[in-house]
Amino acid sequence: MEIIVDLCNQHHGSLLELKRMALNAFASGADTVKVQLMDSEKLFGNADKKYRDISFEEAKEFKAFCDLLGVEFMASVFDEERLEWLKELGVKRHKIAGRVAKENPLLCEKILEDNKQTFISTGMLKKNEFPYGFDENIKYLFCVSKYPTPLFDEDLKKMPHKMGKSRYYWGYSDHTIGIAAPLKAYMSGAQVLEKHFSNNPNAQSRFEGAHLCSFDEKSLKAFKDLIKELNIMKVGGCHVA
Repeated sequence: MEIIVDLCNQHHGSLLELKRMALNAFASGADTVKVQLMDSEKLFGNADKKYRDISFEEAKEFKAFCDLLGVEFMASVFDEERLEWLKELGVKRHKIAGRVAKENPLLCEKILEDNKQTFISTGMLKKNEFPYGFDENIKYLFCVSKYPTPLFDEDLKKMPHKMGKSRYYWGYSDHTIGIAAPLKAYMSGAQVLEKHFSNNPNAQSRFEGAHLCSFDEKSLKAFKDLIKELNIMKVGGCHVA
């Protein structure tokens, strides 16, 4: 199972904190680190979250840091300008956020035209709604877009019992507290897990609502070790490198 950690929006607007999170996540077992690139004032209609925005120069410096670590850099973009940033930075793969998948099909088509493997979150789509079709590059991730998502949530109960190869859903994008739901996804054959990462899950605030549903160093390492042990027992539908 590949583990992608989303570092935004838990970095308090600090590039140094972003680098610290990437280092700690990588050391704890993350395969890929991801950020979100947007003009938040344009996207949300106010400047409340503007401090979290990442400039092109910051993205460039952060990708160079990830390259130095040896961990893949990935990003979700919310406009065509920032898609061009990713092309200039030479990313290997793309991620389409649930909001973009639902509200901006034109941008989605532009991303898919780059002809790279692309993960599409289905958090704002209906169950079994796959608006961009299927090919070898398109990988849908089951998702419930609630921060955090309670384990008793009715939408979370819709998680497919079988995911991965030859399935509609390739993996799971998680917003729950803890590792129970990610473990269930692993047992269901998910090939990819995406989950937020925070250096301090207790830093939850009005404008940073994903800290509680994040991995930290200890929980990420515990999850990684657990699925390695399950691999030894040959339990579940996918394997950890």
